[in-house]
Order: sequence, then structure tokens, then C-alpha cells
Amino acid sequence: MNNWLTRDGMDIGGSLDGRVACEKTALPGGETVYTFDFSWDPQEAAGQDDPCLSIQWYEPCLNILGAWHPLCEADRGPRVEWIGPLVSKTAFSAPVVSYYDDRDVNTFTVALSELEKEVRMDFGVHEENGTLRCWITVPLLPFGPVSSYTLRLYIDRRPLPFRKALDGVRRWWEDTCGVQPAPVPAEGRDALYSTWYSYHQGVTAENVEAECARAAELGFKMVIVDDGWQTDDNHRGYAYCGDWEPSEKKFPDMAAHVARVHALGMKYMLWYSVPFVGCHSRAWERFQDKMLRLQEGGRVGVLDPRYPEVREYLKNTYVRALKEWDLDGFKLDFVDNFSLSGWAEQKPGMDFLCVQEALDHMMKDILASLRAIKPDILIEFRQGYIGPNMRQYGNLFRVGDCPNSFVRNRVGMADLRLLGGGSAVHSDMLMWHRDESVVNSAIQIENVLFATLQLSVLLEGLSAEHREMLRFWLGFMDRHRHLLLEGDFLPESPSFLYPVIRGEENDETVVARYSSQASVSVDAGRFRRVTVVNATKTEAVLLRFTGSRKYAVTLLDCCGREVSRETVVAGDHTPCLLTIPQGGLAVLEG
Repeated sequence: MNNWLTRDGMDIGGSLDGRVACEKTALPGGETVYTFDFSWDPQEAAGQDDPCLSIQWYEPCLNILGAWHPLCEADRGPRVEWIGPLVSKTAFSAPVVSYYDDRDVNTFTVALSELEKEVRMDFGVHEENGTLRCWITVPLLPFGPVSSYTLRLYIDRRPLPFRKALDGVRRWWEDTCGVQPAPVPAEGRDALYSTWYSYHQGVTAENVEAECARAAELGFKMVIVDDGWQTDDNHRGYAYCGDWEPSEKKFPDMAAHVARVHALGMKYMLWYSVPFVGCHSRAWERFQDKMLRLQEGGRVGVLDPRYPEVREYLKNTYVRALKEWDLDGFKLDFVDNFSLSGWAEQKPGMDFLCVQEALDHMMKDILASLRAIKPDILIEFRQGYIGPNMRQYGNLFRVGDCPNSFVRNRVGMADLRLLGGGSAVHSDMLMWHRDESVVNSAIQIENVLFATLQLSVLLEGLSAEHREMLRFWLGFMDRHRHLLLEGDFLPESPSFLYPVIRGEENDETVVARYSSQASVSVDAGRFRRVTVVNATKTEAVLLRFTGSRKYAVTLLDCCGREVSRETVVAGDHTPCLLTIPQGGLAVLEG
């Protein structure tokens, strides 16, 4: 790398010769922003295999317990420098990394203003001297024959809760980088039923309507009809995608079918695998020379959004479906497949060079066209493509597929909430074996208590006790929406995968305990009403009070049935051991 400038210990340059100007700004809150104005010879860049811009510095590894990035999943430790970079772009992740100490306090948080094109954040422990090597790379191939570029680097070293540092990044993106998140209708936070795990591609108008009737009776208010509505083939895969017309055998009259589901009091969303065109579709012949790549052994193509014909086709597909079938929303899947490695060759008929730039243009156009017809349209995206740009095109963000995984669903939900702002965060669809205990099923729901619930359990044949449990928790989540989804969100101990999560607003709090080893702290001086959810199989729950208050305690089992009542006198710094049923809860009122 050629070093063009050194500033504050940062080596700034690139793989080619060029110039850079650097401006340092202190924000009112205490963060620092560096603005880099790069310029270079585009002919020199065109002659390199991987031309790039670069910023590199070393940060002392001091008081760091864990590291967080948007897709870190269970790996919360600082990375090593030789493991490779974190990549972000419109269709994948987000450009932010946060380090914190053993009290969940921010040590060092870094974010970038480049939200569209690919950036690489190669942050890792440098073993020789115990520092973090911080290396940011911006590949220039997607830029084409341009000669200048501006990048802003946001650094927050303030000792505040790491969740607040991440929320500061989210606000900086919105206030400074032009991000305007799509509005979320109230329905976007209503529990919904999904057909994917329960039916896979075996959906029909008849079984969807029957299942929706059962779901509505339990308290669900929306359905997502997933893959299978557009094909008679039930062998999975995407070789029959692309035309997006209902199967005549399964859905002979889609508009009438949607109307019947609406009559049950449920909203209706429909699944589309956005980039895929299969070899068995009519669209294959039309678009086979407008693909980014082929997959599934050449049977499925990934559309190239740099062609205006591709973008118009996809937009018109959704507009037609909305108009003809009166849908309420779309589950737009596999958007992260819109990516290209290496040289982004511009071919005849393209009007963009960069895939991510074309995707940004397409998604904005799609949302604007749909909102012109139905302003409260719902658009769901899946974990992976969850960055700030995606929040401009969609309003529902779901945890990535993790069937029957309590922990992954909880962790994914919490990670989405930390950058989500006002966007609605949804769980992955819950599913369980028909013989699963009602306690375990309730605990699975409790693990996603602070997200909007998606369920994909076959309701036909569900036991009476499971129905009672579902009805209770759906009602609980609806009644406490202001605390669970709209109040202050406080996930504790990210390195231990959030064993305690709480929602707070004014003098009320809901606290969920996900580890039998975790105690629950309660500010009795502040909270008049405290709900402690025991999402474990251990009934002894240790409460640690600050402040004083006398509480009347009601203990409920996992189905919401009252077990007992007692009185607790909370004393300042006095522990209290409550026996809360497995998967149950204690309601403290004082």
C-alpha cells in the first residue's frame, strides 16, 4: 500500500498513487469524525486487478472483553488479524464494529459512511504488541472511471453502555448519511403466522385458509404465505421461480383466496425470492443473458439489477400482485444474493456499473411504487441484508433461519434491535415437534419476547394446552408491546449471549431471564410494576433489589394460570429468592 498521508497515527492511502485531505471533527456528544477526500488517476486504477483505498492504524487492546458486529452470532471475542475482513454493502451487513468491557461499557466503536458499495473492515488482534490492527479497505472497481471519493470515519471512545454507542451509530447514519428509514405501520408489530416450516412448498388455498382460521382464533393477525404458491413442484430449490404466477392447482383464484383470509381478520403477505429465475420458468429465456451468475448446478440464475429491464420486471411483478390480489405486504427473500466478486464489467444495455448501486436504485423504486398504491405496505427482509440502506426499503427485519434454536433466535433478535431504531424486528419462525412439552414451547416464545413473534407450527392437531399457552403469550406480548418493543431495550452481557434482557418505560419493566445462573436486578425505587419471566427450567430466581418497596407478587405458570400469591418487601441491596414456575412469570406490583 502507498501511504499518502499520516494523521493521528493513521496511515491513509491506497494501492495506487494519489492524494488525500483529512478533516477531523468533534461531535457535540463527544464522538470523533474524520472526513477523507481522496483523489487519484482513474487510468492507473483501471490498470490494477484490485485497486483500493486504505486507512490503517493500531488501537491498544485495553479493557476489551468482547467485540460486536451486526452478524457476529455466537462469536463475541476480538478477531485475530489474519482471519480476514468483515465485509459490508447494501445487500449485506453494516459497516460497524464495537468493543466493550466486562460491564458492557463501550471501549471503542467504529463506523463508516459508505453504506452502499463494498467496504472491508479488517480489525484484529496484532499478536506482537497486543494492539488491534484496524484496517479499512474500499475497493475501487465498483466505482468505474471516477477520480475522487469522500469517506467519513466515525469513532466513539466514550465510556457509555455499548448499546448506546451502537444507537449513536444508527443516529449518525440517519442524521448525517442520508438514511431515511421506511415507516412501520402498527400491523408490522402484530404477531404473524408463517407457512414455511409447517408446510414448506405444500401450501394450497384450502390449507392456508383453514390454518389462518385457527391462527386468528389464537390471536394472530397476519399470515406470510411462503414458497410453494407459485409452483406445483414440491422438491425445494428455485428452478421454478421467476414467472410469479400462482399455481392453478393450488391457488386457482388468488384474489378470492386473499379476500377470504382478510375476512378472517388477518393481513396477507406473500413470499418472493427476488433475484432468482429458474430454468423451468418462461422468464429464463428472457433473462438468461442478464444474470450475475448461475447456481444449483446451472438450474437457477441470479438476476443482474444493472439492467433496467431486470429492475422494471421485478418492480412490475410486485406492483401487479399488489393491485390484482390486494396484498398487504411482501416477504422479499435472498436480496443478499445480489452481489458480484471481482471485476464489475459494464456490458451493453446496462446503466450501472456497480451492482450495489443498481440494487439501491431498484429497491427505492420498488418501495415508492408500492407505497403509491398502499402507503402502509409491509416489506420483510431477513438477517444478513439488514444494514442502514435496507431500512430505507423495508420495515420488517427477521432473524435468519434458525429452526428450533432458542439461543440463535434470541441472539439474532437482540442484535437486530441494537441497530434497528424504529424498524420492526421479527423472530425467525418458531417451530417445534408435535410432542414437545408445553414448557419448552413457552420458553422458545419467551426467548423472542422482545421481538414480534413469527410462528410456523402446524396448528391443526395442536394440543389444548399448547393452544392455551399460545393464546396467553400472544395476549401478553400485545398488552406489553410498549415495554417489549417500544420502550428502552436493555440486553445484558453480550459476550454471554444476553442471559438477561429487559424492557423499561416509566415505572414499569419486563425482565426475562434466559440462564439459570443469572440473577435479576430490580430498581424498586423506580419500578412500581415488575414482570420477571423465567425462561429456564430452574424455578429458583434470585432478585437483587436497589431501593425499597412492598410488592404484591402473583406467580403464573407457562400458560398464564395463577399458581400462588405472596408479598415481598424489597430492601435496598437485599437479595430475594422467588420460586417462579418453569417458563412462567412473576408479576410484582407495589
